[in-house]
Amino acid sequence: MKKFLVGFILFSMIVSVIPGAVIDDCDTTCICCTEWEPYGLYAGQNELVGNVSVRVCGDNLEYKYEITEPGWCISEIHLMALNESPNDTSSSWYTKYVTKKGNPKVGQFEVNKECLCVTEYSGTLDISEFYDGPCDKLYIAAHAVVCRCDVEKKCVEADEDNSWAVGFENYIAGNGTGNPIARYDPYRCLGVANVLSGDRENFTSLGRDGSIELFFENKICGDGDCTTPDLEVYEITYNQNTDWEELISVEAYYGGNYHYIGSALNANGSTAVNDSFINYFTLPCECIEKIRITDMSTGASSSGQVFDYDIDGVKANYWCISEYTCTDECETAWGNGTSFPGNNWAMYFEYGGCICN
Repeated sequence: MKKFLVGFILFSMIVSVIPGAVIDDCDTTCICCTEWEPYGLYAGQNELVGNVSVRVCGDNLEYKYEITEPGWCISEIHLMALNESPNDTSSSWYTKYVTKKGNPKVGQFEVNKECLCVTEYSGTLDISEFYDGPCDKLYIAAHAVVCRCDVEKKCVEADEDNSWAVGFENYIAGNGTGNPIARYDPYRCLGVANVLSGDRENFTSLGRDGSIELFFENKICGDGDCTTPDLEVYEITYNQNTDWEELISVEAYYGGNYHYIGSALNANGSTAVNDSFINYFTLPCECIEKIRITDMSTGASSSGQVFDYDIDGVKANYWCISEYTCTDECETAWGNGTSFPGNNWAMYFEYGGCICN
């Protein structure tokens, strides 16, 4: 027990000296992940086109290349990391990764990805053979070939398993009309509609004048065919009682603003699923970042009881994807840092390291 406590305390002390360190709990192991650190990705020596971000997770260096400037795509990626400086001619860099004059041989780097045409790319590099822990400094050379590219937006059928809303923001609970507070939980409308598995108890009530903004796995869109629904909103309702009249409006966010899509009365929706009304909406042929649903109910049931809209799940049937075509107008790009000892502009950057007793 004493050995365990000493080990745990030492591990905690190491983590505490790394700003932003995160512990991911797994079933049998704890993996220490340092914080992502971005470095500018420069093409042709002085044009900033994106970022290269890195962090260490366990025995792996994780990296991600991201283009931030329109009109550029990544065609090739080459990355290498060691815990020795390229300025040290006795270092492992000089075994295969740089020339005798100190210029990098990117084709010999451990990470080599070619024939790409993407705006982001991520992966890992195994550093277990030389990495000694969070106090070890890494010297990383992150190279890319970036090309001018054309983009075409397409609306394609969504993956059935991943077509439901996965996230929310700006949930505003409206007038609950005396309903239990548990009904006003925004997480309960995420994922596959519960009613499809017979669960009638999990849903998100909006409340009169309440609203919620919902995100999906990808940007969504309309397919341009008015005979097929683009968006499906499932509302829980016991016994599909049409006396419980609840009204919603739907807006789509694209081009920097919200745009009105339409409104729907729950009782006018499909009754194809027991204990549910399904309201269908047609979306524009735009790349939609998120939607906003607002409860506009004003009426009451025949008994005089007031109800609000209970969202069980929201499904988008089409995704907006980008297809890129790279041109032959390409540039060499490097993650911003220190120049290699050779006389070209190739660069490496330093990552990690800390003060340990």
